[in-house]
Amino acid sequence: MTAETPKCFADELQAAQEECAREPIHIPGAVQSFGVLLSFDSSIRRVWQVSANVRQHLGLTVNECLGASAADILGSSLLGRIRRGLANTDRMPGAMTVTRKLAGISRKLHVVAYRSGDAVIVELEPLDSSARYRWLSLVNDWIAKLVETRTEDDVLNRLCDAVRSITGYNRSLIYAFDADWNGKVLAESRDEVLPALMNQHFPASDIPSQVRAMYGNNRIRVIADAQAEAAPLVPAMNPANGSPLDLSQGYLRAVSPIHCDYMQNMGVRSSLSVAIYSDSRLWGLVSCHSQMPLSLSPSARDSVATLVEVASQRLFLLKAEADAHYRQQIHDNRVQLAHGVQERHAPRDLVQQHAEHWRQLFRVEGIALVYLGEITRSGKTPDEDQVRELTNWLDAELKEPEPWATTSLSASGYPSAEAIQSWCCGLLAMPLLIDMDARGWLLLFRPEQFEMIPWAGKPEKVAEVRDGRTVLSPRTSFASWVEEVSGKSSSWHPAEINAARDLGDDLAVIAAAHEITRLNEYLRRERKALAEANQHLEKVANTDSLTGTLNRYRIEHLVQMSMANAERYGQPFSLLLFDLDHFKQINDTYGHNVGDRILKTLVNSLTDGLREGDQLGRWGGEEFLVLAANTVIDDAAIFAERLRRLVLATEFGLDEPVTISIGVAEWGKGDTMKTLLVRADRAMYEAKHSGRNRVCLGRIDQ
Repeated sequence: MTAETPKCFADELQAAQEECAREPIHIPGAVQSFGVLLSFDSSIRRVWQVSANVRQHLGLTVNECLGASAADILGSSLLGRIRRGLANTDRMPGAMTVTRKLAGISRKLHVVAYRSGDAVIVELEPLDSSARYRWLSLVNDWIAKLVETRTEDDVLNRLCDAVRSITGYNRSLIYAFDADWNGKVLAESRDEVLPALMNQHFPASDIPSQVRAMYGNNRIRVIADAQAEAAPLVPAMNPANGSPLDLSQGYLRAVSPIHCDYMQNMGVRSSLSVAIYSDSRLWGLVSCHSQMPLSLSPSARDSVATLVEVASQRLFLLKAEADAHYRQQIHDNRVQLAHGVQERHAPRDLVQQHAEHWRQLFRVEGIALVYLGEITRSGKTPDEDQVRELTNWLDAELKEPEPWATTSLSASGYPSAEAIQSWCCGLLAMPLLIDMDARGWLLLFRPEQFEMIPWAGKPEKVAEVRDGRTVLSPRTSFASWVEEVSGKSSSWHPAEINAARDLGDDLAVIAAAHEITRLNEYLRRERKALAEANQHLEKVANTDSLTGTLNRYRIEHLVQMSMANAERYGQPFSLLLFDLDHFKQINDTYGHNVGDRILKTLVNSLTDGLREGDQLGRWGGEEFLVLAANTVIDDAAIFAERLRRLVLATEFGLDEPVTISIGVAEWGKGDTMKTLLVRADRAMYEAKHSGRNRVCLGRIDQ
């Protein structure tokens, strides 16, 4: 073996991976044998193509079908329903069940229709006319069980049991994708025929990018028998344009030969996969396997899809509740920090006071605060010189005022990472905008985490040549293989990153307020300089740097003043707590620069709609608070609705409208700041989960 061999092999493997990503799985030119496909012209008048197994299912020959009238094959009633169903969409809403007499035999058929380029495709699956199964009752029973779940694990385990009970597969499992599209099995239900895969990991190459993309067109993929011969389309190409048919939206699409080999190596012949989406992102899959061929009825297939949809909603609701609980913990800590602003505590004192709680909240070993040349450390951190060198590097590399996170300082490119102890392997760094000429930093350190990751077979692929193309050969073994992972910390959760942003903003305000006090003392005789410094720092302490509106601490102070007036003089007031709907999706799609512009436009629009005496402040992230003085809750509801309409009518420069969800609460006798805000927050939460873009009231008696 020459020295060049490893490089040649790497190049060959890279080429195979790229070829795999281009595999035309959406145009196989054939269908699975459990159904028949007919392709028509765009007006659905004549048959253009037919699958070769048409006699098996319809009793007609290929020649009898090609060029035949659509009305003769489908019947005028079914044809009319298909035309109406495809009048304004590319896929007919819902499937149909019809009885059609063909070749002298009455046949019960399941019908799916969709457009593919210039063609209209109709997929027909024969149904057992004698089958009488109480699908609706069974599904409702399982839905009731899913609704009763109280933990994420319970949802996943119950869904696995439900799917296997309905379908009869030997094994059903659920696995979620990580950031690199590797999958981990989180739940499993099985009999003794197939081995357990619980907690096993699957490499991203097992479900390559073009396969994941296909779930965006059709969230269900069923393979009745991976070893059955596929039925080719006749003719192979669309006679109108000479192109192959895109079968992405159907159920009959033939299976890739590579995937057939994969299933054979896995020891299964039949499978069902149903995608689980969180908002617009593929979160994971429900995957079912059978050692023997299994032809799943359309009713069972639809039942599984319904259960997955219900379970997904329950799963992500529980996740949202967990995130809300975490946010409440952060909020409670921020309320405590607010006293640090009012009492002008030094930031270093607050770090020492709250460090242990922060370490628990962020699951870190050490915390360091760096501002104006001063370093405050708590727990396991690098030494002062190393912290200073690290922040110098961060200042040079990171220009945006956003949190930065890594699970490996070494892998992130930090040149002095090797000199730092293993308990500082992962870093979450939040820049603090304290001074116009210098930034501070809040640094959170996580230790190296040694992991033993079980894989369902060693995650390696081998390049081989098939039909003149270099492709990836599927794995031949699924025996458990354990990978030892080191040099990385545990991952940073998005909620933790957002919380670090809020905490950093708080510390920046506290540091600015502390600096005001220090400058007042230091520059007592320098009146002019003192006035200029106070003007700048008071602005930092009272206004939000991005939107120019009141910041959290200023609006909170005004709320406290209103509470005192309400208590003493009986002056009513209400709070309107709202945030932008789908703001994370806007940031992910258009970038944070566009997100910042949206926030500024929102504030400009709302400012015009405020009444005299109303106060608008940024509560954190995309959340805002309006203090409506001398306003009872019913009048506040009318006012909130006006603001909601004002935002809806505002031009934000996006393809879709920008909306807000508003929670309204009125101060009542005995209310504290916390109870009033909790009531407004719950009302906003209700608005979110009632469809967004609406106003909900948090009355005291609710």
